Amino acid sequence: MIVLLFGTMLVLFAIGLPIAFSMGLAAAVSIMTLPRSGLEIVVQRMFFGLDSFVIISVPLFLLLGELMDQAKITDRLVGFANAIVGRLRGGLAHVSIVTNMIMSGISGSGTADAAATASILVPAMEKSGYSTRFAAAVTGAAATIGPIIPPSIIMLIYASIANVSIGRMFIGGIVPGIIMGVSLMTVTALAARKYKLPRGEAYSVLGVVDATKRASLVLVTPLIVIVGIVGGVFTATESAAIACVYAMVLGVFIYRTVPIRNIPNIFLRTAWTTGKVMFVFSAASIFSWILARGDVPAQLAKIPLLTDTANPWLMLFVLNIILLVLGALMDSIAILVIITPMFLPFALAAGIDPVHLGVVMAVNISIGLITPPVGGILFVLCALTRLTMATLAREMVPYIITLMVPLLLITHFPQIVLFLPSLLMGP
Repeated sequence: MIVLLFGTMLVLFAIGLPIAFSMGLAAAVSIMTLPRSGLEIVVQRMFFGLDSFVIISVPLFLLLGELMDQAKITDRLVGFANAIVGRLRGGLAHVSIVTNMIMSGISGSGTADAAATASILVPAMEKSGYSTRFAAAVTGAAATIGPIIPPSIIMLIYASIANVSIGRMFIGGIVPGIIMGVSLMTVTALAARKYKLPRGEAYSVLGVVDATKRASLVLVTPLIVIVGIVGGVFTATESAAIACVYAMVLGVFIYRTVPIRNIPNIFLRTAWTTGKVMFVFSAASIFSWILARGDVPAQLAKIPLLTDTANPWLMLFVLNIILLVLGALMDSIAILVIITPMFLPFALAAGIDPVHLGVVMAVNISIGLITPPVGGILFVLCALTRLTMATLAREMVPYIITLMVPLLLITHFPQIVLFLPSLLMGP
């Protein structure tokens, strides 16, 4: 049954069928081989996979990102980042990284961040003498921080599957996200020296203050989410709803960049995106259920690398390799729903903290967003810049290698992830 499940999925995926349909149809074919089982199980398990209070926050965070995008807040964030790091050599490349780090605290999606920042910064870098390939690569690599610095849709879904605190997951991603940003800025600084990239404008103190004022109301958005959850004022779902109201007030009444007549279209686009995300999630749920029914976890338990509880780092190393390969081939939500139930029991038995495991998985999946052939960020950048996938993928190689450094750090030093949640929320 398991051979049929994966075989059918890979064939359907290879002929160009979307991942959700490939998994759903493969699950239906496999269920037909089970005794006393009908296709109604497909519908039941898909519905059960979405029956979670935490999942309600996913469309709300998608709506938050859409509202912020329509409110044209990217320009304000670019101005703020430019005032801070624009004077460095290769300043616009550093601005791209810092802007994406800030955007990460608003949208929670790497592809959304890539689309928002690339449309502004790639043309600006081209005008300043940067090659299109370099400009697209640095912007895409920076967008991988989107699912790491909170809020994060990937971490929300992991928390719902693993039954861990969303607040701890969110806070656990802050330090790794910063390390990723610093790593990318380091390799960008080396590239700026090599290619003699220009310095940006040096802002005066008053200029920095003015740029900060223009972005100040936007910078409050991630604080609403994080402080509210950590302080116990409201849940993750409630924080997303409150942040959406705040974003709507900013766009409609304060900045006046979102006409009221556009609100229905914003909700429609959010509903469309939510439908696609939830379809993948529900299809992956039935796929994961069949894996459990086929006793795959028990078969995995016979692999020595996964049963050696005395050596959790080796277990995480194997998981990293699996996730990096899958990240280049599958949708991130599908990976989470399938892999988490399979590996979580082994990780807990080995004493690995589930929050640490979740952040490690999130970083792996984020790197997959810029890894061909299915990297979502690559498709966004190719559409915006008209570069070929092969050209952009070659330019991404140094950044993919660079992102492996923070991945190895957080894998082997769990306190990088766990220190801040323990400090703010207790052990």
